Amino acid sequence: MGHQPERTCIGCRDVFNKSDVVRIVCGPSGPVIDYREKLTGRAAYVCPRRECIEKALSRENLSRALHTNVSVPAIEVFIQALTLAVREKIRSLLTMAARAGMLSAGASAVDDSLQKNRVEMLIFAEDLSEGTKHKLLTGSLAPTKQATHFTRDELGQMVGRELVGVVGILDKGFSDAVWSESERLKGLLNKHL
Repeated sequence: MGHQPERTCIGCRDVFNKSDVVRIVCGPSGPVIDYREKLTGRAAYVCPRRECIEKALSRENLSRALHTNVSVPAIEVFIQALTLAVREKIRSLLTMAARAGMLSAGASAVDDSLQKNRVEMLIFAEDLSEGTKHKLLTGSLAPTKQATHFTRDELGQMVGRELVGVVGILDKGFSDAVWSESERLKGLLNKHL
């Protein structure tokens, strides 16, 4: 694999691969999260962790990094916007995986894929019963990558069905991408997913 560009987090001052930090640019009304990295202009980078965001959003750090005086957004507003961007990225990845035939959806389809050792990652709905989750994980070859995102209704909409409590990602590339975004979300929310 070739050289990956590196960026310094303006919060903790550590150096990371560019793909591991979040880009912030100065927009007309202040700092903007450039999650898709499409906006032009001077940029600053921050780790997607609450403690780094708090340090990064101090007036001095952000203004110095962007080389201009900026109005600093409220930390909770920034974290909420970033959380939405990460969740949208996960939603997009799951929708693409479904269209590519790389998802099994629903408890029986996921159980069948687990028995065949085809599942790279499991995504559980937030409102899935613990009994169903336990049944799927007991006696099967469950992958170590597991996360809880969205509701059964939201997962169902992504795969074109009414309610879906669990999906299994069958492709390693999609699994790695969703896992990376899930870890970002966990760092933002400071919770176990």
